[in-house]
Amino acid sequence: MNNKPVNVNKLCPDAAISRELGSFPALGYHGWPSVAVDERGVTYVVASKRLLHIDPYGCVMIWRSRDQGRTWDEGKCIIDTVLDDRDAGIVYMGQGRMLVTTFSHDSSNYVTNPRDGWVAWQREVGEAETKRVFDLWDASSPEDLTGCSSYIISDDYGETWSERRLMPITAPHGPSFMREGTLMYLGIPKAPVFATGRDLADGVYCFVSTDRGESFRVRSKIEIDPAFRPCEAYGVELESGRIVGTVRTGDLHTLVFTSDDGGFTWSAARELTYGAPAHLLETPSGILCTYSKRRDGTGQCVRISRDGGDTWSDETYISSPCNPDDPDLGYPATAQFADGSFITVYYQRVGTDRKTSLLRTLWRE
Repeated sequence: MNNKPVNVNKLCPDAAISRELGSFPALGYHGWPSVAVDERGVTYVVASKRLLHIDPYGCVMIWRSRDQGRTWDEGKCIIDTVLDDRDAGIVYMGQGRMLVTTFSHDSSNYVTNPRDGWVAWQREVGEAETKRVFDLWDASSPEDLTGCSSYIISDDYGETWSERRLMPITAPHGPSFMREGTLMYLGIPKAPVFATGRDLADGVYCFVSTDRGESFRVRSKIEIDPAFRPCEAYGVELESGRIVGTVRTGDLHTLVFTSDDGGFTWSAARELTYGAPAHLLETPSGILCTYSKRRDGTGQCVRISRDGGDTWSDETYISSPCNPDDPDLGYPATAQFADGSFITVYYQRVGTDRKTSLLRTLWRE
């Protein structure tokens, strides 16, 4: 099988979809985006916009482009709870219907937890604003302060959205669209018992929806050694019917696994690459796997498999060079336009900016 590397030919310079340089109350940090294209050629990008990598201000934004990613609208907030609304996934289902996912942490993490900058936001905003947030939480219900995974649905091309619905699992890029209209969502548990009636054991699960996102049910558990500390999964069904899935490990590697019976059973997971999390897209040339590297050459990368995920090419860089000492970047996702060209969206700092921006690369093979 010819798994030569992807030839990334950029159509124009990389550019920001959203970049904001102001200090608080401006929310200048962008993270964890996903992308979709509808049948009219309109591009939708969702991401979390916030103050810092970890803070309680995160909200999910959506941006649109009507010229294949050259220019963008100003964006609109579509999910903004009293918690930190983080990784945003999107899947387009046709006829104006789309689904957007996110997740949040318990509010208690942002009060006294010093680990990895959990309370850095308090130093950023000051005592008075910190008190305002705490007072807001004091007035909220226990359910509203419990971290969970959730999603919303639009039936009019993202103009209006449903109420937020809880979901038992989470993954950065959300579900993917299978044949015959089924949605497939690979992820790890992120739901309180009150939301599901039961508590899922740790692990990676395959959930499906046969009613266009109205409800989800578990199809299988994907057996992966817990020593890998698996998280941040994604999967796609190929035209052949095979499903290819990926999952991030605790040390930022990507594992790959497959199913040939619709997601009921899965092959053993094996290493694909250093770099994660992965996003998958089937194209006429093969399966594109985009992912980010946070050391040993930081940036956004792509590999391709032309044999259904059995073997993979060497990597090619997609994004412009970035600071090799800055690991806060990534989560690339890719969509294809009708003319065969691609858009890859991701987050990283522009130049010496203090905070990360939402960026895009337009390219073709």
